[in-house]
Amino acid sequence: MRIFISAFMAIAMLSSCKAASELPKAAPTNSEDQATKPGDALSPLNKDGSAKSPFPAGVVERLNAIMTRSKAAVDQFDKIRPGLQEASKAGAVDLTELTKLHEEAKAAKATLNTEGQQLLDSRQYYDTVIFSGMAVFAEKVEKELADEIKALSAAKK
Repeated sequence: MRIFISAFMAIAMLSSCKAASELPKAAPTNSEDQATKPGDALSPLNKDGSAKSPFPAGVVERLNAIMTRSKAAVDQFDKIRPGLQEASKAGAVDLTELTKLHEEAKAAKATLNTEGQQLLDSRQYYDTVIFSGMAVFAEKVEKELADEIKALSAAKK
């Protein structure tokens, strides 16, 4: 499966999604058991009723950097994929660059997992839908690269 969607489009398309399996479970941010009122740390609203930013200050820049790394890995994969397929047909595929891209995607996913845990630990409001979209995107990029390595390795034998 090829990923043609940018991280931002993926996030916009996901209204509710399942986060990557190794991401920590989010504490409820607005449930009957834990109702919040405007201005509370976990409330999506400021005291004046206006909407809070989807993430605490400084977090957006870190998340954007992580998503940029994942997207760069899949974009580069899309560029080298035709050459890999041709080399595979000839029986002379070199997985060095693809392995590097996979390692970068795994590192980005791990960094995103760390950010997710820090968000949970902060006990501050954050938009779980946007974060889940990011997690799904990072997971899909890593999985696509891992699957391609596996397929090319099997074809090599």
